[in-house]
Amino acid sequence: MEVNILALIAIALLISVPTAFLIIIYVKTISENN
Repeated sequence: MEVNILALIAIALLISVPTAFLIIIYVKTISENN
């Protein structure tokens, strides 16, 4: 079974981008609370 590199990149972006966005918001809220 051949692995589509572009598909893996697309999946990685779909997972990492929202996760990074949530982490940034989480860090900002912590810094504001402190």
